[in-house]
Order: sequence, then C-alpha cells, then structure tokens
Amino acid sequence: MSEIKDKFIAVYEVKAGRDVYGHECKVRRYIHGLAGLRAYVRELSEREKFAAKAAGSEQSTVFKVNYSPKLKAGLYLDFRGETYVIKCVDGYEFYRRDLLLRAERCKPEPADFDEYEAP
Repeated sequence: MSEIKDKFIAVYEVKAGRDVYGHECKVRRYIHGLAGLRAYVRELSEREKFAAKAAGSEQSTVFKVNYSPKLKAGLYLDFRGETYVIKCVDGYEFYRRDLLLRAERCKPEPADFDEYEAP
C-alpha cells in the first residue's frame, strides 16, 4: 500500500491574546497558513489500539506529514470537520524527512479569533 499524502489537514494552537480594544480573548493560531498541510492519514488497527491502550494511551489516528520543526505534541489538528489533539510526534530516527503524528479525537477548543502564519 502506498502512503500518498493526498489529504489536507490544518494544525493550530489556542493561545490567550488581546483584541484591538485590549480585551482578553482566545486566539486560534494556525501553524501553516490557509493552505494547510498535506498528509497521509489512517486509523489504527485494533491490534495497534490495544497496544496503545496497554501502554496508557488512547491514540486513534496516524497522520504522516513532511518534516516541520513547528509541529509538537499538544497542538490541535483539524481533518474533515473533526478535531484531534496531537499526542505524539515521531521523527523517524532524526532524518528530518517525515513526521508521524499520533492523535486522538477531542472536542474543539473555542476561540474568538483566527490567525494565520505567512507561508
């Protein structure tokens, strides 16, 4: 089976910020701009889910993306209307080619504004 990165995902963090009037608000800051990231996506098999649960983790989905130093555990990820939280980032023996993001589905965190990084 080939691992073609043909799905689009959006990765963001939610931070406290201030609006133009100086009031505190929550800002959803996207890491990779409007275009998002291309990823290979798959659900874990039952055997992999069982092994993850035995290790104390509830991982459900794997996203394989190109290397980016901005990606880390704790960020949120949007894929097809669902929100995931990144639990683990695997760098494939430090080759800086691909990253494997293991994530679990969660409720989206509310935010007042969206920010995008310049590409």
